[in-house]
Amino acid sequence: MSEPPPELAAPQPEARPVGFAGAVFDALASVRFALSVIVLIATVCAVGTLLPQGTEVAAYLEQHPAAARRMELFAKLGLTHVFHAWWFIALLGVLAATVVVCSARRFATLRRTTGFAQRRALGSMLTHLSILLILAGGVIRGIWGECGYVELREGESITRFQVEKGERAFPFALQLAKFEIERYREPQGPDKARGEKRNESPPHDHLIVEWPARGLSITLPASLGVERVLAPTGEPLAETNSFRITVLKHVPDFIVDSKTREVSSRSSAWNNPAILVRVKGPAYENNRWLFAKFPDFTMHSGPAQGAGPDPLRLVYETHTAVEPAVAGPIKGFKSTLKVLERGEVAQTNVVEVNRPLSYRGYAFYQTGYRPEDLSWTSLQVVRDPGVPVVYAGFGLMILGLFVVFYLNPWLANQRRRA
Repeated sequence: MSEPPPELAAPQPEARPVGFAGAVFDALASVRFALSVIVLIATVCAVGTLLPQGTEVAAYLEQHPAAARRMELFAKLGLTHVFHAWWFIALLGVLAATVVVCSARRFATLRRTTGFAQRRALGSMLTHLSILLILAGGVIRGIWGECGYVELREGESITRFQVEKGERAFPFALQLAKFEIERYREPQGPDKARGEKRNESPPHDHLIVEWPARGLSITLPASLGVERVLAPTGEPLAETNSFRITVLKHVPDFIVDSKTREVSSRSSAWNNPAILVRVKGPAYENNRWLFAKFPDFTMHSGPAQGAGPDPLRLVYETHTAVEPAVAGPIKGFKSTLKVLERGEVAQTNVVEVNRPLSYRGYAFYQTGYRPEDLSWTSLQVVRDPGVPVVYAGFGLMILGLFVVFYLNPWLANQRRRA
């Protein structure tokens, strides 16, 4: 009796590790385990899509200041930087391990079969390898990717951008040549034609001081040079049970030089108000900058006395009425950006919402503007070195699916006809 063709021969049982390694191998090869990991990753991605991430948190808190405590809890849980968290990268690694085990099985099948069975296993293996490349791209983004923002005015050039934990440098310079706002209806009449009226007067502001250890909270006017005392009621005033708080400086439009660390104001308009506050207490002294638009961010200034966390929580709030520049609903806004290399223009592009500028691995997305200052704009900066790997994974997936769903059936039909 003749032996069956090699592609129809019964597959031989494959060797696998024994003991604990065998148990891990079986778990990673389990379809149920892989589906559980995929569902968990999908859930985490949904959370990361719904919650503000990274530098988006400050902008969200600017519009929803009441959510500060909730966002602080989310930050401690790692839910405000999901896609860069170590546990999310670990989940991707576990899913990649399951794909590696399945790919190893497909490769073993590919080696011991021929003909149609081999082509079928080849398509499946290519699909598994494509998933590995896509996961690798996600891990590369989580480890080496960068996401931040820049703020600049017409004519201003920058070489650094702000990220969640400091600043990063560009390998080039970025200049805002022009910023434009388009409206559905042009303003009419002499009153509207006057355009923007900028508020250059100080806002009505105050300072909220909380002493959590004593359960105390007071609201003080943010007056320059006036020393205020925070102490428990019903106790004799002493240096051991009180804090002395003084506002040392007001800055209407805060900016700090990245090299000298000197603070100055970009303009006389109250676009980014900040105050320098001195706090003196029991074995504690500190000067810190507080920002009205970024209540969860502080910057210490000068030498400090005392170790450990700050005993007081300070929040600077302003109430400034701003007259809009022009009337009518906004149709869109766009920025004309120039990329400078060695002082020369390397690229010029117009950035609009959903139409970014890409250059040397960096992508710039239009995100915001200020009604009181129509020369100002903000851009989101994204650098994702994992994108080429992800694209390669999608290309390999298309090839694998083509082999599985088109090439193999066509070859099978050709074989039957022969």
